[in-house]
Amino acid sequence: MASLCNRHFQIPRLTLQLLVLTMTCHSADIDSDASIQLRGEVGGKVTFHCPVDRKSTLKLWYLQKGDTFVNGYYISEKVSEKGWENTKVDLDNMTILMYNLNVSHGGDYRCIIRYIDKPPAPDIHLHLKVTANYSKPTLKVHCSDENHHFSCLVNCTSHGGYPVTELTWNISRSWKVVNNSKMTDPHTTTFNISSVAFVNCSDGYLTSLSCSVGDVISDVISDPVCKRKDPLVTRDPSVIIGAICAVVVVSIMAPLLGWWWHCREGQRRRPGVAGRQEHGIEEEETALSEN
Repeated sequence: MASLCNRHFQIPRLTLQLLVLTMTCHSADIDSDASIQLRGEVGGKVTFHCPVDRKSTLKLWYLQKGDTFVNGYYISEKVSEKGWENTKVDLDNMTILMYNLNVSHGGDYRCIIRYIDKPPAPDIHLHLKVTANYSKPTLKVHCSDENHHFSCLVNCTSHGGYPVTELTWNISRSWKVVNNSKMTDPHTTTFNISSVAFVNCSDGYLTSLSCSVGDVISDVISDPVCKRKDPLVTRDPSVIIGAICAVVVVSIMAPLLGWWWHCREGQRRRPGVAGRQEHGIEEEETALSEN
């Protein structure tokens, strides 16, 4: 486009339409050349560099975000004291360091440079893109056998990322997403995302399950997800042995207790016989003592 614009500009007899086209192309080339792309991470730092002509006498050098003053230098005033708290001016290298980045620091910036002994320099346009890495996704599984239809719900969560992105499932059997959630942290303005998948276990065991957010992948669940767990197998062996012993003791003691109770009740129902037996024993003891 630059060469085309230059050819138009060199034609002696120039129409108004070609002149407008030439000026538009030339302006676009300047903006493209002057744009500087910067990238930083939440909690990290980035350096803004503005090309200052050291052979000329510098009057002012500002970094602005839109119309908001960020930090800079002025020949007759300490403007750095009015700058953002997370910025620092380095006059030796003509740079501004911005640290403790958060999402709100992303956007368009301008370097404004003025000299005492030369015309104003064009503004330098910069764009800062702030990102944050999502945490490693975590998985939680909840299975049920409601109405004899065994199924599982799997929840995948990840937090602290920016910009917002999609969560991806990697499941080896039939499934469907039943809920997606994306929430913004009010302090960091990063995103917390989660997804719940319904897994139909009627076709057998599920042997492979994981989820991912961008390039960050969760651990793969190694145990079969769709496996019905026998309560006796999953319990502690000592608990199982204790339960068996308790059943054996109860099975032995129950008949003995029943026999003892039956005998006792029988004796209560025959008080006369018991009295005569006791009276006979007393008479026997008296006769023996007399002899």
